[in-house]
Amino acid sequence: MRIDIEAGQPVHGGYTLARIDGRIVLVEGAAPGEKVEVEIDDTQKPWRGTVTAVHEPSADRVPHIWDVAGGAELGYLKRSAQLDWKTAVLNDAIDHLGGGLADHLKQGGLTVKVNEVGPGLGTRTRLDLEVDESGKLAMYAHGTNTLVPIDSMPLAAVAINDIIADQEAWTGTWQPGDSVRILAPSGQGPAVAVGKDVYRAPGQKTSSRVMERAAGYTWEVTATGFWQTHEKAPVTLLDAVIKGARLRKSDRVAEFYGGAGLFTLPLTKQARAVRMWEGNAGAVRDAKRNAPDAKITQSPINAKVLAEGSRGADVVIADPSRSGLGIPGAKALAASDAQAIALVSCDPAALARDVSAMVEEGRTVQSLASYDLFPHTMHIEAVTILS
Repeated sequence: MRIDIEAGQPVHGGYTLARIDGRIVLVEGAAPGEKVEVEIDDTQKPWRGTVTAVHEPSADRVPHIWDVAGGAELGYLKRSAQLDWKTAVLNDAIDHLGGGLADHLKQGGLTVKVNEVGPGLGTRTRLDLEVDESGKLAMYAHGTNTLVPIDSMPLAAVAINDIIADQEAWTGTWQPGDSVRILAPSGQGPAVAVGKDVYRAPGQKTSSRVMERAAGYTWEVTATGFWQTHEKAPVTLLDAVIKGARLRKSDRVAEFYGGAGLFTLPLTKQARAVRMWEGNAGAVRDAKRNAPDAKITQSPINAKVLAEGSRGADVVIADPSRSGLGIPGAKALAASDAQAIALVSCDPAALARDVSAMVEEGRTVQSLASYDLFPHTMHIEAVTILS
């Protein structure tokens, strides 16, 4: 079924909100205020609508920067409009899911917006690809299981695109059905990971780890492990977390979800003692190598671990996955004696829920800064500092 509608406000998930006879429709591919034709999928609740024609385009609409495959769902909007979109979604989550958080922020004179970080193209330092049946590097078409061969990817770093463009030189390195990660680490030349094997050049296997550098520090990270993908993400987040928490040399720090040690290494150089918890075994191995002066524990992280681990800490830092801390976890951290809590969030709804729970337990938000570390997508990263 196709129908003409007017797209409304942006909502979480990369959609705009519309209504048909009072029924909510989540529209993909429309800018707020546009009059569009959409193909309705009434098998989902709420209904979904995909734009098939634009009758009255927004002044913010531009030619899509990457509609070949997935990875740039907001690529049809000006960068400034993307920032406005993400700011609106984040504030909407705070208003509707954050209880009294919106009023708390207003009382503190805090406004919430998503800040631009560097250029919108060429900033991604890791790109995960599949090999199609013909042996070509490919990505999935947006929202499908269909592989589309590619010869470039505009969001990726130049070094990654050079390898994609020259993929014939890599013949035999990967086979149909393989998963391939191409990396452009900040501390060395590019690398290609195929399964457990890592290559510096066609036929030249090398270490399974790559070197990253930021803010005067150096990390070694497993090529297939987690690291922030935006080239400016490490220095942006380090600055927001460590400066925001006003770390002192005398502080004892408890860090949770520490990954490969992005924060852990600098913390060991700037605080008296650092304890870190992380659930992933590979990340823990990397973190122990990167931050040997920290006490690092591999453990699933739950409210009990958060409560016990934060006991006696002057500063607490938490960088959970998209699902966030959860209300019990947020309350556990809020109940600690820490003078400062730094929470890194990558989901607006989780941020609103977690920060609201800590405010309800008596914490005060000192700052809430959000960053566009995933340009042309719906995703954000935010750092909240609470006292």
